[in-house]
Amino acid sequence: MNQILDYNPNKSSGGGTSGSDKIVRVFAVILAIFAICLLAGGAYGIYKNNSKSNLPAQAATKAQINIEQKETTAVIKVKHDKVIEKLIYNWDSEKENTIKGSGESAMESEISLFAGEHTLNVKVIDIEGNETIYDQVITSEAGEDKLYPVISLNVNNETKRLVITATDETAIDYVTYRWNDEEEEKVEVEDDEKKIEFDIEILKGKNDLTVIAVDKNKNTTTELKSFSGVTKPDVKVTIAADKKSADVYCFHENGIKEVKFKINDQDYNGDIGEEQQKEIRFNGIALPEGNSTITVTVSSVDETETVVTENVEATPTNEDEINISIEKSEATEGNATIKTSSPAGIKEIKLNVNDVDYNVDLQGQIALEVGPFDIELVEGSNKITLTVISANGTEKQEVKEITR
Repeated sequence: MNQILDYNPNKSSGGGTSGSDKIVRVFAVILAIFAICLLAGGAYGIYKNNSKSNLPAQAATKAQINIEQKETTAVIKVKHDKVIEKLIYNWDSEKENTIKGSGESAMESEISLFAGEHTLNVKVIDIEGNETIYDQVITSEAGEDKLYPVISLNVNNETKRLVITATDETAIDYVTYRWNDEEEEKVEVEDDEKKIEFDIEILKGKNDLTVIAVDKNKNTTTELKSFSGVTKPDVKVTIAADKKSADVYCFHENGIKEVKFKINDQDYNGDIGEEQQKEIRFNGIALPEGNSTITVTVSSVDETETVVTENVEATPTNEDEINISIEKSEATEGNATIKTSSPAGIKEIKLNVNDVDYNVDLQGQIALEVGPFDIELVEGSNKITLTVISANGTEKQEVKEITR
């Protein structure tokens, strides 16, 4: 009975370690080993990543692009080690054209050529987004006419005329121009099939000019521009009958800036005064004996210029010669026109019409030339008698009948 009461299953026997302690220790060892494995795996991963980051990056491979030129077209050929996503091309700097790939690493595309010299730009993009760029200058004589004609308008500083130039890279056909709403003028190509050039006078005042250039392919360029026209001075040189002097008349609507004379090899400046004038006359400019040349140069305030040259040939004169002209008037119907001259000078004139004397008053002057002047005729036949007496006493008479 006492033995039964003293029974205790947890009581230690002989000082040995319990089973539960062993289990705990084993579990702790397993946890330690697992932690060591985790740390080793993490360290290996870090090492592997660092190893990869230290390796040099490989450059993306480029596509091989080749352009094969034909007579009127070009074939773009592309080869790659990757699938080609798309091909992009354009001429010069114009709009791009895109051709999508078909899931292969090679492709071809045939495109039209343009006449003249142009740059073909090609770009290939693969499936990974890598780009390959290629450019090639292509010259073709048989390609399409791509460009429009080019028009240039320039004023010639010397002539003050407008120079119109139209060019085309293949062939120009014709040019038309018109001022304001006036009738259109047409200029066709001549020697140079790529260029037309001509000059025209600029109209006085402000005017609108329309120029149209058309090439052989019917490409058309139109240019509209306004111009303010300037005019050249008007200059008239009159040589006296005796060839010993000259009269000069100058005019410009905005004013005369300078007048210069050159007689043979001698230069002279014309005195135009300090005030700006539109009209100037120089009378009785002495000319040397014998043959001579007079050149008059007139400049306007608009920087336009007119040059007039007169050659004076001295001819032997017969002091006794008297010239008489009696003709029907061209200006007034029913009149007769009379004109007379003499190198010696005319001292007296006697006029008789149908037996009636008329007085021609020279006011006591000796004139190299008299007339032309008109006389009125009567209906039917008219008998006109003119008697001229020169300063040296020579006398000449002429009779003429004119029917009205």
